[in-house]
Amino acid sequence: KYGYINKAGEIVINPQFDHVVYFSEGLARVLIGGKWGYINPKGEIVISPQFDDAWNFSEGLASVNIGGTLNRFGIIKGGKWGYINPKGEFVINPQFEEGIYVGGSSSFFEGLARVLIGGKWGYINPKGEIVISPQFDDAESFSEGLARVLIGGKWGYINPKGETVIKPQFDFAVGPFRVPTRSRFD
Repeated sequence: KYGYINKAGEIVINPQFDHVVYFSEGLARVLIGGKWGYINPKGEIVISPQFDDAWNFSEGLASVNIGGTLNRFGIIKGGKWGYINPKGEFVINPQFEEGIYVGGSSSFFEGLARVLIGGKWGYINPKGEIVISPQFDDAESFSEGLARVLIGGKWGYINPKGETVIKPQFDFAVGPFRVPTRSRFD
């Protein structure tokens, strides 16, 4: 079982979970009996374990999966992805497909989240409105005003308006990278 320690190495949340993830925006994902939920820094369950997969909160929302199953590699397959608020309420109903390696949606960064619709990646705003139409073979989250996208086997970069900033021309590209945010646990 997993729990949490503080910086001094003292147990502050007793090991009781099947799996845990770090705190983000005051909540941490925990796995209990094959379902994901969220706890607060006191270890209290604030969103009951009910999701087949889940991401951390970012910009006030978390991407969660309903109806998916884990394959032998521990990757969720099937189901639909949507977004919840810190109360566990859906603000964007589950509707997005699963990806090859990751869920069919991602966390919000710079006001946009990538989602998979009809086998192509696009971007939505926090209201669930499509702001960059699904057109990419693969896509990454925004960082420093750019997102890496794959079109026809080549990587390039777009801005938040969906405009090509660096045309897809690279066999491989990385970043831009987000500076990791620190979650305080106190």
